[in-house]
Amino acid sequence: TQMFFDAAVFLQFVEDCRAWGITVPIVPGLMCINAYAGFVKMAKFCKTRVPETLRARMEAIKDDAAAVKAFGVEFGVEMCRTLLASGHVSVLHFYTLNLEKVVYGVLDALGWSENALATVNESDETSMVAKGSAWARVGDVVHSLYGPAVVTELNDRDGAAKVE
Repeated sequence: TQMFFDAAVFLQFVEDCRAWGITVPIVPGLMCINAYAGFVKMAKFCKTRVPETLRARMEAIKDDAAAVKAFGVEFGVEMCRTLLASGHVSVLHFYTLNLEKVVYGVLDALGWSENALATVNESDETSMVAKGSAWARVGDVVHSLYGPAVVTELNDRDGAAKVE
């Protein structure tokens, strides 16, 4: 699905689909909270409703990057547990935007991985640049009409990427 921050809304959507006889799997799209600016940008870009309690919590910690990531793990774990306990969800889809730290924290807390969080190196996260609705960083392999290429430069100002 499209990303969402309110499990109750997603679960109501699933129940409504089932009531209409729609029986295909409906996989929740989970956008992990990695940074305040990214949270605000993606919620606006995707026109995602943000519950007031979540908005207030994010506002309170927006200037503390470590607190935002820690809260991202906490919120992600709570959301996943709610979805899995509902009986409507057996698969989760995480939108990582090439930032795996919060996802690994969620997976560790759910018991689906062991110490994955300890393996994360996001030292290049500040070099990432939004390119449309995607994100890229130097060294990423991208695919184009001309085949695969590697991002060699990114322009922070306009998001332009040089690939070779």
